[in-house]
Amino acid sequence: MNSLTELRAKQEMVEELVQYLRTPHWGRQKLWRHAIWRSFARVGLTGIHSLPVHRRWIDIHRRKMPLPNLDPHLVGMKIAQISDLHYSPVVWRKYLEQFIDWVNELEPQLVVVTGDLITGGYRYADRVASLLAHLKAPFGVICTFGNHDYSVYGKAFTKEGKRRADHLERSLIHHGLIVLRNSVHYVCPPGAHAPLAVVGLDDEWSGSLDAQKGFNGLHADQPIICLNHNPANCNELMEFPWQWMLSGHTHGRQIGAGPVGRRLYPHRFRHFTHGYYAVNGRHLYVNRGLSYGQRVLEWCRPEVTLFTLDEDKDAA
Repeated sequence: MNSLTELRAKQEMVEELVQYLRTPHWGRQKLWRHAIWRSFARVGLTGIHSLPVHRRWIDIHRRKMPLPNLDPHLVGMKIAQISDLHYSPVVWRKYLEQFIDWVNELEPQLVVVTGDLITGGYRYADRVASLLAHLKAPFGVICTFGNHDYSVYGKAFTKEGKRRADHLERSLIHHGLIVLRNSVHYVCPPGAHAPLAVVGLDDEWSGSLDAQKGFNGLHADQPIICLNHNPANCNELMEFPWQWMLSGHTHGRQIGAGPVGRRLYPHRFRHFTHGYYAVNGRHLYVNRGLSYGQRVLEWCRPEVTLFTLDEDKDAA
């Protein structure tokens, strides 16, 4: 009888612990949860922290996006940007699911995912596709690829890298998502006469980026958003007619601009690390991504960006 009572008491303790972790009292748990986050972040394992994250730790950044010649039916449209999910053996679904829920609460009309969806084998392609399929946006979810979507295979292993990226593309399309690899997608709500053009460029690191193909047929008098994973080549893409470029890749870090980064990247430093940049009269925004990286400092928190389209009257 005593053994049965002890067993029940232990089960109740386990149930209370599970409930405590699932529905945390943030005031009481802030210190130890922050300590766990900082410890894993120092070694690049942010995603290991699969327990619920305090919403105030996530930077939900809101910004207007002025575009020239924007159709009145597109004014006020909300576009959510997420980047660098890195779904992998160390960045778990439970950790990423909470971001999907928070994006849906923002009620965007369009969601864009700017690369590095996975860092893992073929099975993570299907997993990230099923995860992103839970995003709710009437004009769809657009995905572009980054270097990790080609795995560790750079230009020296183009065949294997392409096989992995192609498998990821098929998985995403199978789940109803839009994939842009050097191609354009038009967003045109009912009643609009001029669509919004969204150009998605493929990954540069793998040698897959083809801007000529992506911007083919587009003109500077059209409202155009360019999705380009790595912002390092922003200046090189100035010859093409985009007004806004949305990127990721950096995780908010300035490694490429420091003394070590200058030795590793002698020709192209990482000047665009996080946030907004005005570049030669155009607009670049670098999203810090959701996971897998140094997240110790406050300015380097995971980020969801919400843009609201507006007419650029200064360009008229």
